[in-house]
Amino acid sequence: MNSKPYHHGDLRTALIEKAIEVIDKKGVESLSLRKVAAACGVSEAAPYSHFTNKSELLAAIKSHVTDKFADALKKSIKSTEGLEGLVNLGCAFIMFFAHNRQYFELIYSLLDIKAGGDYRYEPYDIITDYVLRLFDNMDYPKELRLKTFISYLSFVQGLTMFTLIGPDRDDVTAMEERARDLLSTNYLLFMNTTPTLPKSHGQNEGN
Repeated sequence: MNSKPYHHGDLRTALIEKAIEVIDKKGVESLSLRKVAAACGVSEAAPYSHFTNKSELLAAIKSHVTDKFADALKKSIKSTEGLEGLVNLGCAFIMFFAHNRQYFELIYSLLDIKAGGDYRYEPYDIITDYVLRLFDNMDYPKELRLKTFISYLSFVQGLTMFTLIGPDRDDVTAMEERARDLLSTNYLLFMNTTPTLPKSHGQNEGN
């Protein structure tokens, strides 16, 4: 029996969070409604009031994590814009996983979440919409937008990985300070540099 059993309140959310703990420790294959019930300290029948089977529980986990991730990103840009908002957005992305490490593998591996193209995933839609508005406000060259956006997102995701395994991984305050500093430096270079399109073949300095 779990040392901190569920007592009162939102049983559905408690079941979801305990299910995430089970997955984090033992993998998706080991997840069952029975194990989640035991972890919450409730009867084996209790989870069936909220989920008919494991697949439904996994779908609820996906929605739960997605909603929390999206809310964190939305709050970070609620009253900011431009470069400041871009830094806040990247920092919120990183710190969401710093505070919820068990969610990282869920989103990027275990839950088979897809984003981009024909796939809609709210957290990534929030990032995409913000960056595209920024491009429009900057009159950023359309030829460079996709490449720049991919570079930006790759930087944030890579910095997230570094933050989770780097020297500050056990110091959340230092982690946030380092992340914000690196994001600010990167975005200042990105935003304050006028992009130069490659010269057409055969063009030289004298033309």
